[in-house]
Amino acid sequence: MTPSKAAFLAIGLSLVPAAALAQQSPARDALKRACTGDYMEYCSEHAPGGPEVEACFKANMKKLTPACSSAITAYKQEQRATRRVSEAR
Repeated sequence: MTPSKAAFLAIGLSLVPAAALAQQSPARDALKRACTGDYMEYCSEHAPGGPEVEACFKANMKKLTPACSSAITAYKQEQRATRRVSEAR
C-alpha cells in the first residue's frame, strides 16, 4: 500500500465512529476527500480511529479548510438525521 493510500485510509477510519464504518454515504466520502490534508497538517500525531482525532479536529476547527469544515457539518447533520430515523422506528 502506498503512503498516500495508507494516509487516506487512516483519515477515513479516524473521522467516523466504528458503527458508521459499515455504511457508505456521500457525506462520509466527502468528509474523507475534504479533510485528508487537514488531518495530515493538524492531527496526524493521533492514531486513526481514536477519540483524540475527533478532539483534535474540534480543537482546530477554526484552522480547518472551508471544505473540511463544511464536510464535517454535512456529515454530522447526516448522522443526526440517521439517528432520528432509527429512533422513530
